[in-house]
This record gives sequence, C-alpha cells and structure tokens, in this order.
Amino acid sequence: EVSHECGLTPDAFTLIGHAGVALMIFESGMHFDFEKAQVVGPKACAVAVLGTILPLVTGTILMLIYGYPLLPDAVSVGTALAPTSVGIALRLLGEAGVLQQDFGQAIITAAFIDDILSLVLFNVLFSLRGDFNVMSTVVSPIIGVIFMGIAMVLAVKFWPKAINEWILPRLPKKSGDSKVSAEDEGLFLIMILMLIAYGTITHF
Repeated sequence: EVSHECGLTPDAFTLIGHAGVALMIFESGMHFDFEKAQVVGPKACAVAVLGTILPLVTGTILMLIYGYPLLPDAVSVGTALAPTSVGIALRLLGEAGVLQQDFGQAIITAAFIDDILSLVLFNVLFSLRGDFNVMSTVVSPIIGVIFMGIAMVLAVKFWPKAINEWILPRLPKKSGDSKVSAEDEGLFLIMILMLIAYGTITHF
C-alpha cells in the first residue's frame, strides 16, 4: 500500500532521480560522434541487442530454476539486469582518453542503445501489471520508438545547426576570468529545456 501511494504521488527524491537519469543520458549523447557511429554502428547495435536480450533471458531462466513465477518475478529480475551504466562507461572511457577512438565510440554507442532498449523493456514490464492492455503494452512502446527515431533525426540534422548558428552566437559574451563560458551555460539551459519538452511530450 505504501509503494502504491508513493507511485501515485512521487516525492522530491523520485523527481531528482528521474531527472538525474535523463541528464546522464543527455550527457552521453553530447559525447556521441555521429560520423564514427556510422562506422561502428552496426556492430554496436548488435552488441546492444545482445547486451539487452542475454541478461533478460538468463535472469528470467535463473529465477524460474529457483522456483519463482514467470510474471512478474522472473521477468522483473531479467529486466533489472538488462541496462548498462552509460555514466560509468562514459567516465572510464573519458579518463582513459579513448572516448573519441573507434572502439570507445563503439562501447558508448552500444551502452547508449542498450539503455534505450532497457527503458522500453521497463515500460512494457510496468504495463503488464493488471489486465492486458494493447494500448499501454504494444502501441505506446511503438510510439515511443518512433518518437525516439524522430528525435535522433532532429539531433543530427536540425539541432547542431540551430544551436551553433542561431542560438549560441546570440548569447552575450562573458569576461575572460569567468570559469564557465556563456556557451556552456547556454548548452546546459538548452539541455534542461529539451529535457522538460521531451519529458512532457512522452508523458502525454
């Protein structure tokens, strides 16, 4: 009953946690090299799909061997094992100085795609509670994937030009003694606004 009430009225810590996860994924996207992703993309996608499916299957089978029911226990454990920590991978690759190399971009691309697939899995898992609903279980994840594809196209074709040519040049310049440049502040503000906008769209 307590968990149900907390789910209906999320507290500040839940909001901070959700915002932190979203910002972490945004940060990984900022280090995403689309030119190199075209080279390592197919292999990274294969690794990401395997990295999502294998933990899901093995975790589910292991829980079935221990005598737990398939739904929700076994599938929940398999789904919990599926995500990859983009934040840890990003930090380790950055400290090693190999983030911009081909294998570094392959790892971060695979981790990025794996986390997105895991979010879809979590959405499907949560929608399986109670009676089967085609809209929440099937249609909503498909719409989410389509929206993700549209957002990726905008991230490649529209936003780089809009940010670099239209938004950042119009920001007021700061003094040279400032630790944080106006461009960095502008990028952070854009990231927050995009997070709010995309979060609102996906909510409705």
